[in-house]
Amino acid sequence: MKNKFNEDIDVANMSTEENNRPLALVSVKQILEKQLKFFVPAYQRGYRWRPEEIEVLIDDLERFMLEEDEKGAQNRCPFYCLQSIVVKNRESGQLEVIDGQQRLTTVLILLQALNTIKKEDTFKFFIENNALTKDRCVESLFEIKYETRVPSDEWLFEITEAYVDDCSKGNNDKSEKLRNSNSDHYHFIEAYIKAVDLFKDWNDDFKRVKFENLLKKETRFIWYNTSLVDTKDTEVDIFDRINATKIELNNAELIKALFLQEDNFGTETHLRDQYAIDWDKIEKRLQDPSFWGFVYSTRHPYHYSTHIEYIFDILQNKTKDQKDFHYYTFNRYYRQYPREIPKRLDYVKNCWNSIQEMMLMLEEWYSDKTCYHYIGYLLEYGKTQKNESITIPYLKDLFVGIPKDRRTAKLKELVKSSLKDITPNKLFHGNGTGYVTQLLFLLNIQSEQNRKSETARFSFSSYKQIKDNPGWNEEHVASNTDYDPKLEEKADLAYALFEYFTGVRHADEMEFDVYKDKVKSMYPSDEKAKRVCEKIWTFFDLSEADEGEEKLKNTYADIMTYFDAEGDEAFKENVSVIGSKNTKNEKDFIWNFALLNATTNKSYGNDIYPLKRKRIMSDEFYIYTPICTRALFEKAYSQRLSNLMIWGRSDAKDYWKYICNCLSEFLPNNFNIPFEL
Repeated sequence: MKNKFNEDIDVANMSTEENNRPLALVSVKQILEKQLKFFVPAYQRGYRWRPEEIEVLIDDLERFMLEEDEKGAQNRCPFYCLQSIVVKNRESGQLEVIDGQQRLTTVLILLQALNTIKKEDTFKFFIENNALTKDRCVESLFEIKYETRVPSDEWLFEITEAYVDDCSKGNNDKSEKLRNSNSDHYHFIEAYIKAVDLFKDWNDDFKRVKFENLLKKETRFIWYNTSLVDTKDTEVDIFDRINATKIELNNAELIKALFLQEDNFGTETHLRDQYAIDWDKIEKRLQDPSFWGFVYSTRHPYHYSTHIEYIFDILQNKTKDQKDFHYYTFNRYYRQYPREIPKRLDYVKNCWNSIQEMMLMLEEWYSDKTCYHYIGYLLEYGKTQKNESITIPYLKDLFVGIPKDRRTAKLKELVKSSLKDITPNKLFHGNGTGYVTQLLFLLNIQSEQNRKSETARFSFSSYKQIKDNPGWNEEHVASNTDYDPKLEEKADLAYALFEYFTGVRHADEMEFDVYKDKVKSMYPSDEKAKRVCEKIWTFFDLSEADEGEEKLKNTYADIMTYFDAEGDEAFKENVSVIGSKNTKNEKDFIWNFALLNATTNKSYGNDIYPLKRKRIMSDEFYIYTPICTRALFEKAYSQRLSNLMIWGRSDAKDYWKYICNCLSEFLPNNFNIPFEL
């Protein structure tokens, strides 16, 4: 069965002479003229647009109308694109909506809202005389029927009748009753009333007429009819695939099609080929994990499969405010696209130059180690004077007129400014500020920056991949709770202790007797340490039958006195914090924390320090470990190296000194520990 809509659709904006192609640009006027009847099947969710989304759409259409009026007839953008509609023919003559029913329904609601304002007095007259019917109320509009509602094609009449009746009587009884009848009607009437109120607020009949003309004649859907495609997929298959994989037409692909149209280039066809090659090179560069990890901020509100779209969004200043408008960036380019063919090549050249300039700037930042580190940090944590997130456009504008030798100083000022609200008494884990993570993030970046090698760089790519999944944790170095040995962990505990005393690592493939002989051959010369090693062997003989867990705990406690004798002071609990009414545990201060991926963190719970160290060192072969985390567990910051078994208070003090020294250019003076030592 052919679709009558696609048979005689206006194909002036299509690059084909076939009238029966499945893909087309369709105006609302064309849908209205054919009085199409749409069917929304039960497998789709009901209508769910909220009043604020209605307001955003009306505002964007109004802005489009005003901007295009300023351009004049010759330079107007021919249409506003309202995303895609995917349909399939039904034997009844209806079109089954596979995707896009939310947008279709919203357009219908906007048209009816405008119609209500024009004819409100007439509608009230009919209501007062019990003569308002669907035919009188809903004129010359297309129809949407929902399979889940019977009679579901009456909904537009019902919400209009309820609204006008309530206006006549000065209450909202009918509207409220309709709201409470079901979820669909609730959202229908909420959207409808919001639209009516917004249009009435204009208090300008001429503006409403212009808006209605825009909505009908200059607003188009990207129309796709699956009945005209040779496919065995059912409509449910197509719907599931679209929604499960979030398949949508891509701004970048649409922009590419716009820029590389053959008519744009006239006799300069070589430019078209060159732009296509350059496009692929840019996309390949942006797909490079290291480069993308630097330029793309995790604070950015959008995600991209085609990374060049990120550059287009930057150039068109797309922010989170346009989140509901998938084709915002394409529409921005299309609105500026000249209607006169001779002007198009200059337009494309200018657009392409701006893309290449942006890429050259990003490449320059990336290749400069200092810019790389500080810009990478600022894109994650930097704030402007207006307390907005620092973005690439902000930095681009900031650097205008600033010599390269002054650029570093400016970046350092911004880094320092990002820490202005951080005081030592806010650097306790669990206070909800995120300052511990922020400072540790900067610490790792600055530690790489301080290394002399130009190739020594913080991996923003690895950091962001882990941030996305499984996430970063603020990890206690010395466990927040005391280690409680378990019988099932007796062998791992013994292996860790032996590795500490003898340096012998246990391997799974090593026979136990071979391992035992090797350990004994490497016993320390100190008699006290030898006795400790002999006690460790008893772990392997313990079992549940002879109260093994209790014996394990007692033996472990006895062994730990060996380390306590070395005299490192213990962390204090319930210390008074300067500038705070609450007491804190010293173990919760930043001096006892490192950034650790959530997977490794969960694997050892409250294990003792050497077990943590062992697992972190082994996990780094499989998952990224920041430089300072590794150094911390290697005790690289500690002045006292005699005890590698315990992370003590003296280690924490040395680590705090390193933090303050490493970040000294960014921290304020007198950035001191906020409790008595």
